[in-house]
Amino acid sequence: MPKWVFWRTIEGAARRLRPVYKHSKRAGAGFTLLELIVVLVVLGAAMALALPNLQNLYGSLVRRSDRDLVLDEVARLGAEAALAGRDLVVWPEEAELPPAEDAHLNVAAPGHLRHELGLPPNWRMELDRPLLVRANGVCLGARLTLIDAQGRREAYSLQAPFCRIP
Repeated sequence: MPKWVFWRTIEGAARRLRPVYKHSKRAGAGFTLLELIVVLVVLGAAMALALPNLQNLYGSLVRRSDRDLVLDEVARLGAEAALAGRDLVVWPEEAELPPAEDAHLNVAAPGHLRHELGLPPNWRMELDRPLLVRANGVCLGARLTLIDAQGRREAYSLQAPFCRIP
């Protein structure tokens, strides 16, 4: 093969590998300012619609978590009474301890340990009667109403013998 044929094929290959630009600047490269502004407006509108829903989701998750912690503590009352070897009683917040002559009502006698539930801040609870848990871990049951910081109420029937919610 002659040398001139060899060199022509190399030059042709090199020419094919090099990019060829017809203009010094490519037409249509990048985005216009108007396109960028439209995209930012659409993203802003989407965020404005989604943000309140995310805040509500976070609030409901925190509320549900706080409620579950209180109900778990109620479910552990039987084990705490058995470990202490004494009856536990949970009183409604506004109720006073009964006088000694009411000990025959099978509720709380002066020998019971008063137990305070660890409620989240600004939460309250209501009980239809004192919640009594015997020293052997048996719960006598009650109706518990939890009131959260926004005033929403949830009522639970604590069933004997384990104070669990059915």
